[in-house]
Amino acid sequence: MTDTPRWLLAPMLVAGSLLLGPQAVRAQAPERNGKAVVDEQCAKCHAKGEGGAPKIGDRAAWAPRMKRGMDALALSAIRGHGGMPARGSRADLTDGEIKAAINYMFNPASAAAAKAAPAKSAAGERAHRLVGGVDIYLGLMRAPERKGKGYYHVSIVLRDHASKAEIKDAQVEGRVATPMTGETKKLEPETVNNAFSYGNYFQLPGKDPYTLTLQIRRPGAPAPVEAKFDLKR
Repeated sequence: MTDTPRWLLAPMLVAGSLLLGPQAVRAQAPERNGKAVVDEQCAKCHAKGEGGAPKIGDRAAWAPRMKRGMDALALSAIRGHGGMPARGSRADLTDGEIKAAINYMFNPASAAAAKAAPAKSAAGERAHRLVGGVDIYLGLMRAPERKGKGYYHVSIVLRDHASKAEIKDAQVEGRVATPMTGETKKLEPETVNNAFSYGNYFQLPGKDPYTLTLQIRRPGAPAPVEAKFDLKR
């Protein structure tokens, strides 16, 4: 058996990559986050609602679609439907990237917090605190109607400021309150689209201003970390 000539090796490798398909080739590279995918491709239609596409951040338009569940919604995007071609005419998008893009378009603020991407805007600054060596990112999303009137989902992502590593072993308590009344709950560990966070549902009726006060206890830490956010609905 003779060795393959070197001049044939490169074309064979390229052909092998083509046979593997875009999903296998893309799997060798880190997946893009939802915002990156939306900015690069999805915004072409979803930014202005071309052809009836639900606009980015229009939760009223996305909510009926989200009721089907993320897997079903992602599958329709993967296969293509209506005026939307399969995978949004980007064959190199992985299933995970498509789900991340959908999650971002449904609620850009919450998705950004789930990925712990430090924002530069004023709104982004309101959703981030650095306290006691912990980066804290806040997400706030209206809850499904079945939860009841005025309910919102509060979620936070924690990262160690020095190492940038996610903090997954903390005990987190949140108090959502006005000057007159309040409610305290434990924020439970959650994983959404492979992104880890802590969250729970709180009722925020009316137009009153609310403040979220967090108590974050890390194993071995001498004292809890406290952070406050003004909740903007």
